[in-house]
Amino acid sequence: MLTLIHQEIFKLLKKKSTYWASIILILVVIGISFICKIYPKTFPGQMFFTSSFGSDSWVMFVMIAACASIISMEFQYGTIKEVIYQQYSRETVLISKWITMFLYSVYLYLLTGLAALVGKVLFLNNTFSITQIDKVSNGHITYLMQWFVSLGSSFVSLWLVLSVVFLFATLFKTSTMAVSVGIIAFFAFSAVSTLMFSVIAKHNWVKWNPFNFLNFANQIGDPARSTLTKLSDAQLFVGSILYTVLFLLIGLLSFRRKNV
Repeated sequence: MLTLIHQEIFKLLKKKSTYWASIILILVVIGISFICKIYPKTFPGQMFFTSSFGSDSWVMFVMIAACASIISMEFQYGTIKEVIYQQYSRETVLISKWITMFLYSVYLYLLTGLAALVGKVLFLNNTFSITQIDKVSNGHITYLMQWFVSLGSSFVSLWLVLSVVFLFATLFKTSTMAVSVGIIAFFAFSAVSTLMFSVIAKHNWVKWNPFNFLNFANQIGDPARSTLTKLSDAQLFVGSILYTVLFLLIGLLSFRRKNV
């Protein structure tokens, strides 16, 4: 398993897109923090800081592309045969890819988080303190704590989406198709998760559908959303984890049966 993980990390580091993605993410975070300094009324620095200046959406796109291509490119270039025909089982091969992408996502969150701190110090240091109490939260939480909570909840939602992307990736043999379907699915899921509220209001049991759990990060930032999701933060967290595991397992079954 460790050998496969090392191989996957080596291949990831050999891709130019890995470095370009890191550079672009840093520039985006620093750029938005600068915009917050110039237009504080339109782009309040405190609010944007707690979301790492909107980097979570950009990280989502990077990770969708990475997770879709890490499987489909193996089939596209025929390298999957070399790996499977060695001493490794299909399950081990796929799990090593999961672990690699998990480490990559942690790296991107740490990278954008560090960039957010740099942007805050460079452009917003005199605007607010990260240890200052957020008045919107009724005096219960600092901007620093709100930042950590926002990062954690968005990371959970990220992997709920990625578990579906991994599932789709096992169904296609070209990276372009897998990435395209993954991005389209992300927008479709986001739209459906919002439109689902009217259905949930009429049929309470619908609240347990996986689309509703995509609202976890949004509800953490806006507690009033619980009146729409009909679920508590704890229920959304546990449900997101369970659905993530479920979709990964379905993807594993699909990968085991796929012809190489």
